[in-house]
Amino acid sequence: MNNTDKNIWFPFSHLNSEKKEISHKLFCFHHAGGTASAYKPWAEYHKGVTTYPVELPGKATRMRETFITHYEKLVPDIAKAIDAEVGETTFSLFGHSLGAIMAFKTAFILETLYKRKPATLIVAGRHAPQDDFKDPYQTYMGDDKLVEELKRVNGTPKDILANEEILKVLLPSIKNDYKLNESFDYKDEMLNTPIVAHVSNHDPDANLDQMERWKLVTKGDFKIKQFEGDHFFVHSLGENYYTEVAETAIEAGMSRNN
Repeated sequence: MNNTDKNIWFPFSHLNSEKKEISHKLFCFHHAGGTASAYKPWAEYHKGVTTYPVELPGKATRMRETFITHYEKLVPDIAKAIDAEVGETTFSLFGHSLGAIMAFKTAFILETLYKRKPATLIVAGRHAPQDDFKDPYQTYMGDDKLVEELKRVNGTPKDILANEEILKVLLPSIKNDYKLNESFDYKDEMLNTPIVAHVSNHDPDANLDQMERWKLVTKGDFKIKQFEGDHFFVHSLGENYYTEVAETAIEAGMSRNN
């Protein structure tokens, strides 16, 4: 398998084919328990960017593959795929929750190994890399504790949480994401890429003070903006939030070209 194939890593890239102009590329990383389809609506919008939701091995469209539960084995392949896809177009990275750390690690590899600097890194709903805050749920705990965690963060429909048969299918995949999150090790990485941090006013896991600390892992500019919602505000705010992300990415790309 060609590990840079855009149809493997970016399964919804075909939704960009109808867009006449590609002014900026936006690569999106999902939360724990999510898949690339979390950003499929974004790929269908056209507001000056083309959106590439990242699909991990073992997830959804790549279900037949083995899930990788360690960042150091996973992120280099993601960076390689993005490098192959970017071409001469300016690009940005977006990550929510678990995805924020994947995006951060990927940006670092793109900068240091491929000499590609994203126009901006947009992070949402995740404390800064240098801060070692443990999630209330750890993967050595039982499935009942994982269900409690899913209820706490309020990102899974109640009817799914109440269906034992569906949970039997979903929980192993979600647990793999948490294993991936637990593998994260901050190695004093410092970006040159500007960072924009997005925080909601009712996120139990990433408050304003915690999100402010992302400014300590970049030598570039840093901005922070607060939104209405809980941990999953990036999805509950719908197209309005996508528009905010798209405009931020486009502005960063234009600044990069000037």
